[in-house]
Amino acid sequence: MSHDQRRHVRHSLRVQFHGIDLRGLGELHFNGADLSVGGSFLRSDLLLEQGERLRLSFLVPGVPRPMRCDATVAWVRRFPEPPQRGGMGIEFQTMSEDDRRMLAEYLGSA
Repeated sequence: MSHDQRRHVRHSLRVQFHGIDLRGLGELHFNGADLSVGGSFLRSDLLLEQGERLRLSFLVPGVPRPMRCDATVAWVRRFPEPPQRGGMGIEFQTMSEDDRRMLAEYLGSA
């Protein structure tokens, strides 16, 4: 996805995501390369399909508890060209208002 198609500004930030695939494939761990109030790019060799749903938690620096959300795989980079990395763009679908507010406040000050 190109930068001009995004609805939210992405901040370059390393974030650890933990969660489950809603099909029940087990626990998943991803390294987020960036973060916005609308989603993230997850670096990964394990690539899900566009449209798949995930239940995730992640820690944002300065926030004392994990944030939780349901997300959808928006796009997949299967064959990256150097220096790109393989991974998936995810879009946050559901997140508590409190978590969304804290995330927006953190990113606004980042």
